[in-house]
Parts: sequence; structure tokens; C-alpha cells
Amino acid sequence: ALPTPPAAAELEADPEAKYRFVAAYKAAGNELFKAGKYAWAIRTYTGAVDALSRHCYPSRERMLWDYFARVPCAQCYSNAALCAIKLADHAHAAALCEHAMECRPEDGDLTKVLLRHGQARLELGEVDAALPLLQRAADKEPTNRAVRAELLRAKAAAKAAAKA
Repeated sequence: ALPTPPAAAELEADPEAKYRFVAAYKAAGNELFKAGKYAWAIRTYTGAVDALSRHCYPSRERMLWDYFARVPCAQCYSNAALCAIKLADHAHAAALCEHAMECRPEDGDLTKVLLRHGQARLELGEVDAALPLLQRAADKEPTNRAVRAELLRAKAAAKAAAKA
């Protein structure tokens, strides 16, 4: 079952309730992911962000000003993008990564979004869009094997496209 959003009175008495709410929602998405229920996980992850915005903030923009809300929102979109990649819905994955970027992810979260966005663009045949995303991810985490592998794949695809 999905968590119940905190009521206005609860938010007023305990402003941290909204962070527990989105964390519980994200955890529900994680369980669906682990069970291989990727389409449901996408709905749950994106629903977490929508519910947080709708029930705990005056607007989506206001939510994105809150660092402690932005972090789990970026993670939810990034996780949803991974689910879309697993379902081979690369256009949806790319769109979810763009939503994640609106949340201004940092550090490892940013690397994951860049990797997933690059993977999605590469699978869509958009090598020119994939390369800078994957290069940026590699610049952030030069020892990340998954990033390096995807960057090599993108470079090979670019080379093949140049010969064609």
C-alpha cells in the first residue's frame, strides 16, 4: 500500500513529515523494482513526486526549491528511468531523465541520471545527444565501469555513423 500524504496540520506540527512521506513512497517503488514490476514501479516513483508536490507544497516549483525534497525527487525520476530502460521504453526513459535533471541532482545521483539518459539516447539512435551526457558522467566518475562501458559503446556508434 502506498503511504498516505501528511495532512496540513501534521505538516505544520512536523515539517519533516513530507520527507518521510516521499521516502516511504520511494521505498514502495524500490520494492516493485526488486520484484521486476517495472511498469508499476515507474507509476509509483513518478506518483511519489506528484503526490509530494500536490500535497506538501504550494507548487512544483516551490518543491524544487527545497533541497531535501529535490534529492528524493531526482532519485525517483532516475529510478523510473532505469525501469523504463529495462522495459526498452527508451523515449520514456529519456523524458524521465530530463525530469530528474530539473531536480538538479548532485554527485552519484547526477552520474546515474547522466548514464541513464545517455543509455536511453544511445538506444534511440541519438549518438550525438548520448555522447556529451556519457562524457559528463565519465568526467564526474572516471572509475565508474558502467559509465566507461557506455561511453565506449557511444564512441563506437559515433565512429560507425561517421563511416556510413
